[in-house]
Amino acid sequence: MTKSQNPFFMNFNESLLENISGSPIFAPILEALQSGNLALAIAITFSINLLSGAFATTTLPGVIPLLGAIISMVVSSFRGFMIGALFTYTEIVSPEATAGLGWAILGLGTLILELGAYVFSAAAGINISLSSFFPNRYQVKSRWVAFKKAWKDAGRIYVIVIILLALGAIWEMSGIYLLMP
Repeated sequence: MTKSQNPFFMNFNESLLENISGSPIFAPILEALQSGNLALAIAITFSINLLSGAFATTTLPGVIPLLGAIISMVVSSFRGFMIGALFTYTEIVSPEATAGLGWAILGLGTLILELGAYVFSAAAGINISLSSFFPNRYQVKSRWVAFKKAWKDAGRIYVIVIILLALGAIWEMSGIYLLMP
């Protein structure tokens, strides 16, 4: 839609970028990068991505039977749409913002690592949500036992989520630090 210069999507993309750049969540990261404290920027990015991006938005809704699975899927779909809108904006509308192969590689690497983590965290949330409806998947009759086993599975899945998000934060912040003027 943005390739066709649709006014609605163009305005949506611009307001999205303004909100992100003025967000209090991102201010400490930008301050850390500008002061040269790369380790702090990585730690803040990792913490925000793990607690807010993965756990609170795609896994925690799993405590609501069945509806939690739908919430996790909707959040994941919306996240994909938002990332697509941002990438489209930066590539089509404002190519000077991401001029160069370095920014493209940075964006692609971040996309792969972080979205991969979010897919796994959403899978954990969906599994938790469906466990009380389908306890037979865990070879148990009790919905409560199945729910607890689903949380244990989520813990195992989160090992992968943590690794991907840690690598994503290192990749993203190191790349921004090296590429920013």
